[in-house]
Amino acid sequence: MTLRRGLLLSAFAAAALLAPRVWAFEKQWHVGGGLGVDAFADGESAPGPALGVYGAYGLSDMFDLGIELVGSRHVRDKRSFELVGISTGIWYKLDVLSWIPYAGLELGYYRFLGATRPRALPENEAGFSLDLGLDYLLSESVGLGLKLRYHGFLHDFPASLADAPLFTGLIRAEYHWGF
Repeated sequence: MTLRRGLLLSAFAAAALLAPRVWAFEKQWHVGGGLGVDAFADGESAPGPALGVYGAYGLSDMFDLGIELVGSRHVRDKRSFELVGISTGIWYKLDVLSWIPYAGLELGYYRFLGATRPRALPENEAGFSLDLGLDYLLSESVGLGLKLRYHGFLHDFPASLADAPLFTGLIRAEYHWGF
């Protein structure tokens, strides 16, 4: 074997041993939570802190199906109101080693609690969100991520596709099992 071949084989072996492992598999369960902010696009309500919890199941190495509960608190006209939403959705993942970008669609139910609400929205509202996210897998069982949601409400659909009334950003942590 020549020195050149030996160096080439050594380089491939080192790359294979040092490369991050791929940990996103089908049939995995995920549970987690996130902290972040909700902001209404009308500018009349102050952005508010948001808290979320979720669970998901990996249908394949590319698709997850899940459910998410997010609550937030806002101030409008010196009075506060809360928004609670529960939604279910499907996310398409691009598995790139330990980094996993994804996009998804969620459909759900939103409830406004309090005397003030933006844009005269009803107390109970059906809605949707378009999601973008990026997860980083620290290990086979633990991941961290960032999720951005663009919300619309069905009472003003399809106008809410172009003018989403609500945006959410969450920093998340999750636990995986079922390898």
